Amino acid sequence: MTKKTDSPKPGDLDQQGVDRIRDIVFGSQMREYEHRFQQMKHDMERMRQELERLSDSVAERDADHLKKLQVLQQDMRKSDDGLRTEFRESAQKLMDEKVDRLALSELFIELGNNLKHNGSVMEMIGQLAQSGNEG
Repeated sequence: MTKKTDSPKPGDLDQQGVDRIRDIVFGSQMREYEHRFQQMKHDMERMRQELERLSDSVAERDADHLKKLQVLQQDMRKSDDGLRTEFRESAQKLMDEKVDRLALSELFIELGNNLKHNGSVMEMIGQLAQSGNEG
């Protein structure tokens, strides 16, 4: 008796045959899809790397801008403090060098009284000159 193992049964197709038929029918499309998929994968990786690079660049610029902003804030504080000090010194100098309004008003009252009673402006000027020389 001889065995017939060489030929497949009519309802039985081996896996290789199915794969070959599939490759014949869908092979070119599958290769195209695989190629497109690989290209998309490559493009996504490239975009991810570019995004990381841009993110790092933005982070560096943010850090630089923050440092510059801090320097500007320090400069502004120094400038503000300097202006305030200068303003205080100027105000104090004006207070020291200029006649106080209260003293000036008393001087005018005295001048008015003196003119009213003595009537001579020249005498008053002489008295003021003498008091200025003494002080």
